[in-house]
Amino acid sequence: MIGHELDSSIHPIVHLTLLDRNYALEDIKRMQTDGHPIQAAAASRTDEPSWARICMQHLALNDGTVLAEVFGDLVEISGGSKVKHLQRLSHKTGIRFEDMCFFDNEQWNIEDVSRSLPVKCYYTPNGMTRQAWKDALKDSALE
Repeated sequence: MIGHELDSSIHPIVHLTLLDRNYALEDIKRMQTDGHPIQAAAASRTDEPSWARICMQHLALNDGTVLAEVFGDLVEISGGSKVKHLQRLSHKTGIRFEDMCFFDNEQWNIEDVSRSLPVKCYYTPNGMTRQAWKDALKDSALE
């Protein structure tokens, strides 16, 4: 499972660079179509989860698929620790932490998750990059 923060790590709601970042989710959709059991999830900390969910209904990939469709029910948007978000996602999906990749633009989230769970973590201070995505595919033997 690939877990993403909803801000500038992959879907910059604040930074208006969404169209430059959706290749990872488009790759995931392609891999799913090809029969690969990969899943995308969102783990986002906010005081306004209802607003984040509204944004997910309007932000779209190049093919018009909105984020709410891409992530389905694999969304953890609430206050609190990203560790808790990923634990809930693991419980929902049955996916082991060792099989998860997590991208975040805040170093302290990466450190917290890395210290607490055996999840592959990728620090993306300027948002999702092609290199971070390629690294995750390689580290997960998905390339």
